[in-house]
Amino acid sequence: MGQVSKKSSSQGLRQRKSLGASANEASAASGAASGIVPPEDSTKKWRNWRQRTTFTFLMIGGFFTVIALGPLSIMLMVLCLQVLIYREVIALSSVPKKERDLPWSRAMNAYFLGCLEFYLYGHNIHRALKKHMWLEAHLQPVFAHHVFVSFCAYLVGFVWFVGTLRKGYYRFQMGQFAWTHMALALVVIQSQFMIENIFEGIFWFLLPIALVIVNDIFAYVFGFFFGRHQLIELSPKKTWEGYIGGGLTTMLFGFVFTALLSDWKFMVCPPPNLHMTAFSAVQCDVNPVFVPRDYRLPAAVSAVLSAALHRTVTTVTIRPVQFHSLAISAFASLIAPFGGFFASGVKRAFNIKDFGNSIPGHGGVTDRFDCQFFMAAFSHTYYSSFIRVSTVTASALFSSFLALDTAKQLELYQSVQEYLRAAGSLAAGAAAEAAQ
Repeated sequence: MGQVSKKSSSQGLRQRKSLGASANEASAASGAASGIVPPEDSTKKWRNWRQRTTFTFLMIGGFFTVIALGPLSIMLMVLCLQVLIYREVIALSSVPKKERDLPWSRAMNAYFLGCLEFYLYGHNIHRALKKHMWLEAHLQPVFAHHVFVSFCAYLVGFVWFVGTLRKGYYRFQMGQFAWTHMALALVVIQSQFMIENIFEGIFWFLLPIALVIVNDIFAYVFGFFFGRHQLIELSPKKTWEGYIGGGLTTMLFGFVFTALLSDWKFMVCPPPNLHMTAFSAVQCDVNPVFVPRDYRLPAAVSAVLSAALHRTVTTVTIRPVQFHSLAISAFASLIAPFGGFFASGVKRAFNIKDFGNSIPGHGGVTDRFDCQFFMAAFSHTYYSSFIRVSTVTASALFSSFLALDTAKQLELYQSVQEYLRAAGSLAAGAAAEAAQ
């Protein structure tokens, strides 16, 4: 009798457990279906929070150190990020067994990366080598026609790829070829816009990156404390609360941060040389968007402010670039996160949690910079369309002069000399006539 009761009680316990588990599963399923983010283990949640927060501040500190060291260090950082992210993306499609049978696949990926890097940065390398005359003299034919050399190098890689096609591996090799070119387009070409932004002024490099970082941090904070409703299925932990809260915070940050940076010539001036640092004395003709202007307030707004401040307020002084920063902030808040969602879709497709584990609490380098290249492309396009002042400067003309060969430089010098002599003769004649 006792055995029967024990047996029945144990069966009842198992049934209650199974019913409880079924209820939990049903609750989780209904929560997912209704867009409610399921609760996470509290201890694990706070451990992840501390780790993620610690390394976030470390990355921010390192980032601002690189900024202070000037354009050259920023360019080197971008190039390092290119290589690391390209490596992580390429690694997703790797199949070790097949790659052992195709020993040239990894070398080919590196080769195509080198071809594109030479195409994108050949002019900059040539300019840097002009200080080393003996080296520049030997490499002059390569850099003088670097676009043609880059294309020929790519054709060599293409012939190399076709020559390595093997029976039984055609689909895998074609997939690898397509994946390599997608990685080059999405990572390397888009990151080129970051470097283009540097030469317009470090401000245009720093602002878009800072906006994405702030949006990511505050979307995580708002989602952590207030997140209840799932934003998108690709990223189950992304919530509407985080998306909206992060967006509003980013807009406010962009408006204030832009005002703080606008008076710093190191930020807003195009770098006179790559060795400039935050401690250098930099002077330039500032772009008009950085110059403060007075804007007349609407009557209703003026009345409210005057009553609140107990004095008449009819105008407000704002830099035009602050309005532009609102547009860039809106993109960073509304559209740039979808670069991250795209990266989440890639991870779901390959059934992985992160692109790597190089940054504790954040995953791989790609997990942190999945939106940045997308953002850099937009900010450069926006700057070129609405902000850039198309003026010809003496430094730009002199840089173009240095890019010419010796014969062309001499021809240009003689033309300018003849023009100045003619202009001087005309001026002297006009002065003589005026004197008479």
